[in-house]
Amino acid sequence: MDAKGQSGEGQGPPKAEAMDTPRAAQVATTRRKKMTKQLTGKRDDTALHGAARAGQLAAVKEMLSGAPPGELGALLSKQNQAGETPLFVAAEYGYVALVSEMIKYHDVATACIKARSGYDALHIAAKQGDRL
Repeated sequence: MDAKGQSGEGQGPPKAEAMDTPRAAQVATTRRKKMTKQLTGKRDDTALHGAARAGQLAAVKEMLSGAPPGELGALLSKQNQAGETPLFVAAEYGYVALVSEMIKYHDVATACIKARSGYDALHIAAKQGDRL
């Protein structure tokens, strides 16, 4: 054997690569796990939640104006799995025109329904700052 094989000089870079590879995989895995918002139907969203999430003002106007007065309160106060109302969703996504239209149909009790996060739509709108 030569001195190079005994000292381990040739083994330095492969060890460094072996250490970097799991770390890179761990960082990539961590980044994927942080994504909490899903755009699929796994949240028990109503059609009004979906329209609010997509910012579809015309669809929301149609749903609210076409709803019977007795069902309007139930439609506006319906919460998804996260406890979010359609107004909460619109405020969270920063749709000013949508929030402005939807708030016309809300009373104080309906607008102040809190999500599981502990916030209501008005708190979320205030957190948006200059966006709303």
